[in-house]
Amino acid sequence: MTRAANPELPLRILEEAEQIVIASGPSALNMRALARKAGVTATAIYHYFADKKELVLQLKLRAARKLNERIRRIDPALPPHERIHRLGQEYIGFAEEHPNLYRLLFETPLGGAGLHKAEQSLLYFTYHVAREALEQLAAGGSHPVDPRYGAMMGWTMLHGFSSLLLSGSLQLAEGMDKEELKRLFLGFYGAGGMGKAE
Repeated sequence: MTRAANPELPLRILEEAEQIVIASGPSALNMRALARKAGVTATAIYHYFADKKELVLQLKLRAARKLNERIRRIDPALPPHERIHRLGQEYIGFAEEHPNLYRLLFETPLGGAGLHKAEQSLLYFTYHVAREALEQLAAGGSHPVDPRYGAMMGWTMLHGFSSLLLSGSLQLAEGMDKEELKRLFLGFYGAGGMGKAE
């Protein structure tokens, strides 16, 4: 007789996997160690997740939901520049508060897996919020750059800044503390990458 699947087990596995990532980083995720922490066999994990790539994707989606919750709290009635500025603050705040989840979300490859539309929307929600704000600015004539290009360059800047801030490289390069660096960066980023740093 086959044992019935435990509907609570996939969530427990994901929670344990997330705790490993939070404590030690994405590279520490090992299926045997995860099985021990979750109190199951590695075979049981593969009953719910086809392979490690699928498990990592599900962890990325969990991390994206945490970031997106922060972005959703930004008042959509704010002027576009202010929304972009707030988005930058929340993105950097997420990176600082959850550095290993940030690394998992943005620095761990997807492994070539195809994404469903809902997964893609979840993973790129922040990007699309920024792009919509830039589209509003462009429609009003106050942003001369194509919003698609602006959003891509803005995300590149925001990710690069956050990663360098986490590593401590920017602080060493500029001889400034984090708060001063964030103030300068957000003054530029919040202007859609078209303004001057404060």
